[in-house]
Amino acid sequence: MIYPSSINKGDIIKIISPSNGIKESKLIKLDKAINNLNKYGFKVIEDNYTRFSNYGVSTSKENRILELNNSFSDDSKALIAVSGGDFINEIMPKLKFKNYLYNIKWIQGHSDITILLYYLTTNYDVATIYNFNVTGYTNKNIITDNAILALENKLNKQYSYNWKCLKDFDLIEGRIIGGCLESLKDIIGTKFDAFKKFAKKYRNDGIIWYFDISQFSVEDISRTMWQFKNMGYFKYCKAILFSKIEEISYTGLSLEQVLNNELQELNIPIIMNGNFGHNINAFTIVNGAIFKIKKINNNYEMDFKLQK
Repeated sequence: MIYPSSINKGDIIKIISPSNGIKESKLIKLDKAINNLNKYGFKVIEDNYTRFSNYGVSTSKENRILELNNSFSDDSKALIAVSGGDFINEIMPKLKFKNYLYNIKWIQGHSDITILLYYLTTNYDVATIYNFNVTGYTNKNIITDNAILALENKLNKQYSYNWKCLKDFDLIEGRIIGGCLESLKDIIGTKFDAFKKFAKKYRNDGIIWYFDISQFSVEDISRTMWQFKNMGYFKYCKAILFSKIEEISYTGLSLEQVLNNELQELNIPIIMNGNFGHNINAFTIVNGAIFKIKKINNNYEMDFKLQK
């Protein structure tokens, strides 16, 4: 696993918009986030379209391809998405990933930015950061401090509460991968899905999946878990984490029932109610790193090892 170089005070962080840009109503939050990143000691620049949003995208597909390819090659030390969205998949076939591999840097985001992060980690063995998009830096607190530490390759232990575990455990350790479940469902089985290669390479570490759920109903989750299971994606799996959600069900099934129905046969810890992804106070996840979860009373201590 390749870990990008740490960013240092004075380095350039670039805000990118490969999917959607930011709506006018959120421009104040964007400016506050940039101000806070400057206070951390970084120089913040933006691509040409972060402050635009029309029909769910920041600009045309061609412009987004050009902007991200330029960002791969420029002298910024980290790229943070301004927003998620629905259409990053459109630009994936034309991205110049070889240019990125000559100039590896941290890339951070969430929601459909998953597709870019997941591809880089599973196909090229480059660690990426799944966390909030740039407006998550609006307030300076322990959550944003942890996100900065990840960019500096110094991530501290993090803590989580109120998890619900369908199979109890004391300690879990494995190589972590995942993202927004809706986006993962879009790309599994395509040429931008290299999970089986990734899982085979790191099978001795074991795999920990995490699924950030944005809008899926309980029934959507059930069908997607069936799909993952029958594609062999839970081979070598040591645990699965699900984000905290407001359950939407059209049949009356609960998420717990669905997960027991589809995943109980795996006989591994299934964890619900995780505070990551589309949640306030989300913890930072480093795709490709060794993720260690230790249960302490009813709380959970999380630690990442940037292990090659």
